[in-house]
Amino acid sequence: MAEWQLDDNFHLDESLGAIDEIELEETATRQMILNPLYDREDELVFEDELSVIHAVALDLMQLVPAKFRNSQILIDYLAEAGLLIGDQLTKIRDLPKLLGPNTVTSMKYLRYLGALIGVNFPPEDETSEEEMYKTLIYAIDWYKVKGTYHSLAIISLIQGFTVNIYDMYAENESAYENNDFVLVEWWAGRENVNPPGVLGFKSPHFAVEILLNQVREETAGSGVYLWLASALNNMYSKVEETRPVHTVPHYMLLMSPKTDEFGHVIEVDGDIRTKILTANWVTGTRYFDMLESGTVWNFDEGAHFDESAEDFLKSITKFVFGTGTCNLDDPGADIQDYAFDGVIDPDNTIITKDKITFEFIVPKVVEQDGLTELGLYVPGAPDSLVVLANFPKIDKDDRVEIHVILEVYKKDLS
Repeated sequence: MAEWQLDDNFHLDESLGAIDEIELEETATRQMILNPLYDREDELVFEDELSVIHAVALDLMQLVPAKFRNSQILIDYLAEAGLLIGDQLTKIRDLPKLLGPNTVTSMKYLRYLGALIGVNFPPEDETSEEEMYKTLIYAIDWYKVKGTYHSLAIISLIQGFTVNIYDMYAENESAYENNDFVLVEWWAGRENVNPPGVLGFKSPHFAVEILLNQVREETAGSGVYLWLASALNNMYSKVEETRPVHTVPHYMLLMSPKTDEFGHVIEVDGDIRTKILTANWVTGTRYFDMLESGTVWNFDEGAHFDESAEDFLKSITKFVFGTGTCNLDDPGADIQDYAFDGVIDPDNTIITKDKITFEFIVPKVVEQDGLTELGLYVPGAPDSLVVLANFPKIDKDDRVEIHVILEVYKKDLS
């Protein structure tokens, strides 16, 4: 029986193709058609879709000079090699599909992708491919910001907090012992270049400052709180999971009372109410200098001739926190139940044409539940109270500092 051949010696009935792998996915739709006017059997309609993945043979003969193409052994070898190489190229071509959550077609490889960024999916009988796809896509978006200040802001919003995130700079090594850092908003500069006006070096510490601007829900038998120590627990653990290992989170509570120089009780978010004691608030400017006389001359009320408004404001160097219920409407109001006190650095009292700002920090080591009062004093015998504030309870533990920025405006805020 004669074998008819092409010029290249391949038989007419010989196929050079080969199927390397077949993936069959069948979708069957069964539709029943019933016509009551005719007595006939039901008809079933099936729709099948066949997807075949096969290797594409690579024609290696094109690489062989014409004078060597008469060797049948070489032809057979290159035909087989073309199939094998085509098979490998097909698999290599599909490799990028394993790297994307929208293109990978295997739940096994979907789990592999998740494992690369720490995603643990539920067992297959408790989830679906669609849910796994969504979870992985969200995780990838989170992974892109994980460890950045933006991720900390997202965590805080989920917990219901408003926060400020700061870089922390230290002028020298003693800053770590004295907790004397400079807070700077995130700043990107060249290597060994500090933000303008900031000395020293950037610390691996960063500050998470939570604004005390909302009252927490009432707890059983304990009243309402401006801050509950337990509110930090979940956020604390989430930040630990997110932060880079070489960084150290530093937690602070920001308390921002405001009032004016006219003795009005001014309330801000968080039910924080503040006023000055007008009888003790002395800011009249006096520049009659009596220092050369060797004698201190006083006005009738005891104020020095050479005392200025700045001198008075810089003399307010003591703060006191209490746990009582001071009445701001009482002209003689004072801290009711003393808890602890501290020093206000005069250099941190900033005087501008619009307001006076007092700033100080209550350190971590101080622990006290039920803080409800704050007073600023001119130390003396006795101390002279000049600013008084009350607020819902603050439960302070040793994980947080309280950063107080109290502003007294020179205009009427009522």
